[in-house]
Amino acid sequence: MTDESSHAYRFSDIAGESNRRLPPIRGFENMPLVSLEEATQPLIAYVPEIDHMVYTVKGNITNPKHDLTIDESASIALYSLEWFPRENSFYIILNETLRGSNRAALLPPWFKFLKLFLTALSKLPPITRRAIYRGVKLDLRKQYTKGTKIVWWGFSSCTSSIEVLENEQFFGKTGTRTLFTIECDNGKDIRKHSFHQAEDEILLLPGQEFEVHSSLDMGNNFIMIQLKEIIPRFPNIASIKTSKSSATTTTTMTTTTSTISIAAMPSLVLNVVPELKPYVESREVSYKDRKITDTDIQRIINEALIQQQCTELNLSKNKITHEGAAVLAKALRTNMALTTLHLGYNQIGEKGAQHLADSLRTNTTLTTLHLGYNQIGEKGAQHLADSLRTNTTLTTLSLSFNQIERKVLDRVNELIQMNKRLAKS
Repeated sequence: MTDESSHAYRFSDIAGESNRRLPPIRGFENMPLVSLEEATQPLIAYVPEIDHMVYTVKGNITNPKHDLTIDESASIALYSLEWFPRENSFYIILNETLRGSNRAALLPPWFKFLKLFLTALSKLPPITRRAIYRGVKLDLRKQYTKGTKIVWWGFSSCTSSIEVLENEQFFGKTGTRTLFTIECDNGKDIRKHSFHQAEDEILLLPGQEFEVHSSLDMGNNFIMIQLKEIIPRFPNIASIKTSKSSATTTTTMTTTTSTISIAAMPSLVLNVVPELKPYVESREVSYKDRKITDTDIQRIINEALIQQQCTELNLSKNKITHEGAAVLAKALRTNMALTTLHLGYNQIGEKGAQHLADSLRTNTTLTTLHLGYNQIGEKGAQHLADSLRTNTTLTTLSLSFNQIERKVLDRVNELIQMNKRLAKS
């Protein structure tokens, strides 16, 4: 039987990752495509009640999306199914096998299922570059230091909605916690096929490699780690072949056989799925003229940047000083959603400008920053100009009425114009 109270556990299944480099996952790629029942028969000795699980998920599927067969869609539902007791859940046993150093001996019974499951996932459109999340009630800073390159060998359940992680049993809002913000292109949105379709679940495939871009203590035992997907030097998982017949695709497609590299060659995946235009929802949050002070900034970060994932934040005409700017700058180092920030008519001064300049050296999302009427002065403007030597994303920077000499403003404008040309190229 399933346990609905614990269905968010997949999103915190991180501690089992050793981050070690292991031999590539191979052997499943030449298996035939078979029904889910046949694919799971070799697993009877390893997964308790596997027949019951398969019966449960297939009984709910009649008309699967994305041109998947019933068996392919059911393989995704089986992965996402939580079982009782939890340790008997299919995904837990599968991921323990994939992460094990002795998996060469343990993985063969899983080959037919992996062929079916990965074939199903290859038919789903990849997500576009955006932030997705995982969270766990542990402090994982020692395992994820800045600059480290790591591999996740299990299937990794992430979410595009931070609210999914707020279940107190798994991540919550208090206590020691680590939130992973992950920037990647190769996740798969499995909501239409998941057993729990309301969870905004994005699935990362085995063998995906990441670099730790930042690892920050946000205060109150809250750790935020930013990961960016990188292409491995050598494939961590074998390629598979998928055949698409004209009977199951759109009328504009002919029968084709395409080779897809699951983890190492994302460009090939785009050749075998319908073209999907990037979708970025614009979300503006305004605290303009609300008597906001430095003590309010962390709350605003939690509400607007983390929970609502806003793309435009208006904090103009308030009482924010360099201390509030420092807290805000710390969040900007890892934020991958905010594109526009209004901070005009505050009192951040030279120190506040320096804090923001430091964050601009690593932020790759912010394109517009308004800092007029902030007593920034000559040195503050110079800090911002220096940051633009490495930041190539910011294309609008307003510094009006800040007692800045023309030559410094000209230098800032020159760098901004260079960024605009880069953005158009």
